[in-house]
Amino acid sequence: MEKLNKLSLPVVILIASIILGGFYYASEVNKQKSIERQQQVKIEQEKQDQLAKELKEQQAKEETEQALNACIADAEERYSNQWYRECKGQGELTNRCISLHEMTYEEYLKQNNIPQDDLAKRFSAIFDFEKEKDECSCRLPTAIANDIGDFRDGLRADCFKKYPQK
Repeated sequence: MEKLNKLSLPVVILIASIILGGFYYASEVNKQKSIERQQQVKIEQEKQDQLAKELKEQQAKEETEQALNACIADAEERYSNQWYRECKGQGELTNRCISLHEMTYEEYLKQNNIPQDDLAKRFSAIFDFEKEKDECSCRLPTAIANDIGDFRDGLRADCFKKYPQK
């Protein structure tokens, strides 16, 4: 019995150490997994933030590009209108050209008897209308043509200053 008492204390200590060690090991493993989960969440959040930033930058770039294209289209329209006014002012345009320039697409459809329900003819008429208008032009004296060209170039340059491309 005495031998049993001498052995029981070290056995109890050993068993207690194993149990405590097991709990300590389990808690450390749990802590490590928790840290890894937190790191993974942080990495995922950073990825999402980066994607959101890239998307926002892409949208801003596309909006700037659209604004630039609209600005350039406006500059071209103003250039064409100025050229038209000069041609008209010099009496170089036919009455048909003057009326085409001043009419709307809907008026063009009515004038050419294109029915509202015939979509194919209406679609084709868009191109015809624009083509006819584009063919209405004249040769201007070089100085005037250069002034109008410089006017357009200035408008385009303003567009590029206002909407710089990266």
